[in-house]
Amino acid sequence: MTLIPEPTLDELLADPMVHLMMRSDGLTRTVVRQIMEDARSALSSRLKPKPRPKP
Repeated sequence: MTLIPEPTLDELLADPMVHLMMRSDGLTRTVVRQIMEDARSALSSRLKPKPRPKP
């Protein structure tokens, strides 16, 4: 069985069907990229281990 890799964000944003959906939602590539960067930053900060207080 061959696995098909997931498309990159650039590949998704280059798809004409995605353009149509974004247009109907009032989104632009720039806005989608900013949303993705904000989500990436938020997830990254959540995954960093928090320092334990010293007893």
